[in-house]
Amino acid sequence: MAIRAPRTKTFRVPWAGAEREIAIAADAIRAEIAFTDLPPVPDPAAALLRALEEPIGRPPLAEIVWPGAKVALLTGDRMTDLMLGSRDGLGHVILDYLNRAGVRDEDVTLVFACGTHPHRNADEKIGPKLINRVGRYIKHLSSDQDQLRFVGYTRSCNAVWLNQAVVEADVVIGVGEISPNTHGGWCGGGKMILPGVAGQETVEHNHRMLMRSDTPLGLADGNPLRIDMEEGADLGRLAFKIDVLVNSAQQIVAIYSGDFRREHRAALPQAREIWMTKLDPVDVAIYAPGDGRDHYLESSLFITLDSAYLATKADGVIILVASAVGGYARDEGGLPYSEQLTSRQLLQLPSQDIAREMIGSRGNLRTASILFAAKRVLEQRTVILVSEGIEPAEARALGFADSVRTVDAALERARVIKGTDATIATCFPRGIQWRIMPWREG
Repeated sequence: MAIRAPRTKTFRVPWAGAEREIAIAADAIRAEIAFTDLPPVPDPAAALLRALEEPIGRPPLAEIVWPGAKVALLTGDRMTDLMLGSRDGLGHVILDYLNRAGVRDEDVTLVFACGTHPHRNADEKIGPKLINRVGRYIKHLSSDQDQLRFVGYTRSCNAVWLNQAVVEADVVIGVGEISPNTHGGWCGGGKMILPGVAGQETVEHNHRMLMRSDTPLGLADGNPLRIDMEEGADLGRLAFKIDVLVNSAQQIVAIYSGDFRREHRAALPQAREIWMTKLDPVDVAIYAPGDGRDHYLESSLFITLDSAYLATKADGVIILVASAVGGYARDEGGLPYSEQLTSRQLLQLPSQDIAREMIGSRGNLRTASILFAAKRVLEQRTVILVSEGIEPAEARALGFADSVRTVDAALERARVIKGTDATIATCFPRGIQWRIMPWREG
């Protein structure tokens, strides 16, 4: 009687600018975490106009503004800058609508609301046509004290400084995008104000709330970071929020608008359908960070490890498939942190010592919060790295169980730990899909 070899399923994952083929026993796979692509709205401009006229929990935008009103129009740095400006021109749809309501172009301040992020070719993405149409164009700089005004405190004891142009506006309108995020659970909603146009110290205090024993990825209600952000948005008087959902081609599939809390929560059921996959936690999760992100180890960690944490049982194994052919990071030390420690050195510390660094404001809090989240997973799961650029000794120093060259070798290690009948989930995103994650409500 012939013995049949176990049936395998083959996947192609990004690897060092090309692809690597991996085969996994099909019977062991319990879930494939994937992005759900939805068709784009046929007419984005018409959909946007409907959103302005039929918001959730607010009157139509035309009833919120008035002739002579000073309007601050905010865009984030994740896709909506292109949508409003150089790619889709939807900023002109909003300005035309405001014109009909009596608001002049010269009374509109366009704000690139990037939080503590770098400006990332903002002028090019927004484009000269939109920039030159408005009365003023500002790129928020969280560290510039001359740009900031104090507006009050949140219940989380956060002192809130915001961009002066936003504070002085009569009406504040934001345009953002909704996708999973460790900092606040999701993008969108009140994040346009905090961190979008907040001062560095305000953002840092908020990001310290990431210091918890589990991940807030994918949580909105009850998420302390989100609650603090939304109270900051109240202080910033965010009057009207527009949030989009997109497909993998970065096309708009839905637009939600109105009260920033209500429209955000109304969007989340559809956002979950796009970004999340239902599954029971498995023994082994095999993850790739996505196109381009695998070139350096540091860029492979953000959100990817948190998602894998949620996919696995408490004693589970994570296999991170990241070539890291460029080493730890593009710059030798990695993300900016401090004169005393590089981010590579910071990741070598236990999570409680990274937390001490965060509490003491000893370096760049955004960097520390990202690495705290990664180290939390490295300490609570067995994480095996599949890499060409990180040697085993360095991987172990950073908190990985080991570094091997192939997925087969990693699976062999995982089966020693979890048994030959270990259940598996896979997550191999492409393009913008790298934020996909297991289903989570709350």
